[in-house]
Amino acid sequence: MKTHIQTTAGIALAFSALLMTGTAFAAARITPDQAKAAALKKIPGKATAAKYEFEDGHWQYAVAVVGKTGQMYEVEVNAATGKVTDTEKTTAAEEASEAAADKKAAMKATGAKSGTAK
Repeated sequence: MKTHIQTTAGIALAFSALLMTGTAFAAARITPDQAKAAALKKIPGKATAAKYEFEDGHWQYAVAVVGKTGQMYEVEVNAATGKVTDTEKTTAAEEASEAAADKKAAMKATGAKSGTAK
C-alpha cells in the first residue's frame, strides 16, 4: 500500500470526524513516512501503512507494523509531535473489521449509499 494515497473511505472518514466532532481538519506536522519511522523505533519490523485519523481528541497516524516475530501491531503516532502515544497487538481480521466499521461510519456521516460511487 502506498502511504501517500488516500482512499475515498479514508477521506470520508476524516470528513466524518470533522462532522462528528466539530473539529477542523488539521494539517499534520509530520509526514506518513516520519510516522512510520517513529513507529519502527518502538516496534522494529516492517511498517505497512500509515492512516491519518482523528481519535481520542487529536489527529494521529495509525501505523500498521509487522514485528520481527510476525506479530501485527497498530502504533499510534501523534501527528503534531511525532511521538508514539500507544501500541497494541492486533490481527489482520481485527484490522479488516475496524476498516469496515470506519467505512460504514464515514458513509453514514457523508450520506453515501453502500455500493454507489461518488
